[in-house]
Amino acid sequence: MSPRLPIEAAEAAFRDLGGFAVDDPAAPPPARLIEAVRRFAAVEFDVSTELPDQDGLLFQYTPLGGSFLLGFVRQFELVDADGEHEGYVQLHADYELPPDPELTALGSYTDWWFRGGPESFDDWFLRVSTHPVWQRAAGVTPARFEIYADEV
Repeated sequence: MSPRLPIEAAEAAFRDLGGFAVDDPAAPPPARLIEAVRRFAAVEFDVSTELPDQDGLLFQYTPLGGSFLLGFVRQFELVDADGEHEGYVQLHADYELPPDPELTALGSYTDWWFRGGPESFDDWFLRVSTHPVWQRAAGVTPARFEIYADEV
């Protein structure tokens, strides 16, 4: 079994798995992002195995200020030495798509998966990777693609 990575290594690990260079402004095709998320989900990080909600993936989309946000978030719960909640680190991989009536009509959607939860990753991943939004998004040139981490 390989050692679990520190949470601080999440962005570098994800970029590595997807071939997403920091200085590359080009948006990857959705299939490349989806495959990177699949591979990234297998990477284990230094979080408690006793708390299943400490490591999760979110697939989401929403109209946002005249554009459309589509992407994934990997969220890690931060806890103190006593196991008390301190916050979250979220690693985002988001497309910002220009205004598109068909995408806007889809509204907002979120779908979580947590390591150690009742649903298998494979079932969740099949659902989100084949979601109809990807077909529509594949025909739209992104205004922006961004990978970033923040603490909430």
